[in-house]
Amino acid sequence: MLTNSRQPLLIAATALLTAALAACGGGGGGGMANGGSCSVTNQKQFVLDAAREWYLFQDLLPASVNIADYATAEELLDALTATARAQGKDRFFSFLTTPQADSSFFQEGQFIGFGLRTSIQGNQLFVPDVFEASPAADGGLTRGVEIKAVDAGAGWVDMATILATDPNLEQAFGPATEGVQRGLRFLRLNGQQVEVTLTKRIVTILPVPAAGGTAILALPSNPSVQVGYIHLRTFISTAETPLRHAFAQFRAQTIENIIVDFRGNGGGLVSVAAFIGDLHSLNRAPSNVFSNMRFNANKSSNDSVRRFQLQPQSVAPVRIAFITTAGTASASELVINAMKPWAEIAIVGADTFGKPVGQSAFDMSGCDLRLRLIAFKVTNANDEGDYFDGLASTLPFACAATDDYAMAPGDALEDSTAEALNWLGTGACGQVMSTGAPGLRITLPPERIPMQGTPTPAQTYLPGLF
Repeated sequence: MLTNSRQPLLIAATALLTAALAACGGGGGGGMANGGSCSVTNQKQFVLDAAREWYLFQDLLPASVNIADYATAEELLDALTATARAQGKDRFFSFLTTPQADSSFFQEGQFIGFGLRTSIQGNQLFVPDVFEASPAADGGLTRGVEIKAVDAGAGWVDMATILATDPNLEQAFGPATEGVQRGLRFLRLNGQQVEVTLTKRIVTILPVPAAGGTAILALPSNPSVQVGYIHLRTFISTAETPLRHAFAQFRAQTIENIIVDFRGNGGGLVSVAAFIGDLHSLNRAPSNVFSNMRFNANKSSNDSVRRFQLQPQSVAPVRIAFITTAGTASASELVINAMKPWAEIAIVGADTFGKPVGQSAFDMSGCDLRLRLIAFKVTNANDEGDYFDGLASTLPFACAATDDYAMAPGDALEDSTAEALNWLGTGACGQVMSTGAPGLRITLPPERIPMQGTPTPAQTYLPGLF
C-alpha cells in the first residue's frame, strides 16, 4: 500500500489512488481527516468532501447536500451518485468498504463466500465457474450446474420465486460472513439432482485456473499454426507469476496468435492490465502509449500516461482474440481497448459490460473505512474511451458465441474458444454481435449478472460472485 505518495496503485477498471494532499492522506494510516472520529456524521462528511474534490462527474453531483438528511454514509453516497447511475456512468462502481477487505482481495485473492460465480438466464440460475478448494468445490458443484432452489433456513424456495423478489440474490445467499450457511439444490449436466449444505469461509482465488488455464492450441484451418491460450479470472497481484509462465511458453514457440479469455472477468488492478499489455509488446517502441488516465478538470495534474514496457516473456502478436461475456468489465476492457491501436483484435462471445472509468481509494483517518470513488477515466493511444455501452460497437470484429457451460474454457470445441480460433485463422467472424461488423448477425440468449447494491471488493471485480 502506498503512503504519502501521489503515485497511483492501479486497480479495477482503472486505478486505486492513494492521494497525499493537505486534505487527503495516503493508504496505511492516511485518508481524509475528520478529527479522527468515526462518528456517522464524520463518515458522511468524509464521503461528501471526497466526492466534491475527486468525483469524475463533478457536473452530476447535487448542487447542495444536507448530510443530516441521510442516515448513513452509504445512503449519502447512493444519493451523490444517483444521477451518474441513472445515466449509466456509475452503476454502483463507487462504494464503501474496509482497507482490510480491499487488500485481502487485491493482494492475496481472498474473499469470504461459497466460491462460485453465478449467471441468470430468464428465471434460471447457472454456475459458470467454481473456485478450487472452496466450499462449492467441496460440495460437488462444477461449471455448468443449475441451482434450482435455496434453503436459507426456512425450507426450500425455488429459484424462480427467489428471483422475483430478490433479483440480485442478496438475501438468498446471505452476507459475506464466515459461517453463513445455505442449502443448495442443483442439477448436474447429466441430469442428476443433488442437495448440499455449504458454509461460507475464506476462499483464495487462483487468478489463472489450475486446470486448463493455459494451453497451446492449433488453428483448425491450419493445424501447423499454434495459438497461445490464457484464461485470466481476475486482475490481482498474484496473477503476474502465472502470466509470465504462460507467455514464456508462447515466446519460446514464437506464437503470434493469442487467445486471452476474460469471460466473467470484472477487472482489478490496472497495474496487471498494463503488465498484460507489456507481455504483448515485443514489437512495440518504448514511446508507444498503452493507456491514458484522466481525472476531473480540477485534478488534471494527476493525469498520467502508461507506455509499454518490454518483458523477457513478451511476444509479438499478429492477432489477439479476447473472449468476453456480459460480466467482462473494467481492467479487462482497458486491455482490449488499449491493444486496439497496436494489433488486429476481436472480442468473441458477448458484448462487454461497459466500464471505462476507475475508482480511487480514500481511507478515513481514525476509522476502518475505505471509500472507492469513481475518479478517473481511461483511454487508449488514440484517446478512445467512453465505452459505457460495451466495446462491441467500437471494434471492427465482435464475434458472437455462447459461453458453453458443458465444456471447459479453452477446450477447442467449446463454442467461444472455437469461434476465437476461427477468427484467428480466417480474420472473419462466423456470427457477429453488432451491425458494425461483417458477417451473419445473431441474437444470443439474454444473460444477467446479479449485482449487489453494497458489493464486497471481490463481488465488484468478479460479477455474480458468492
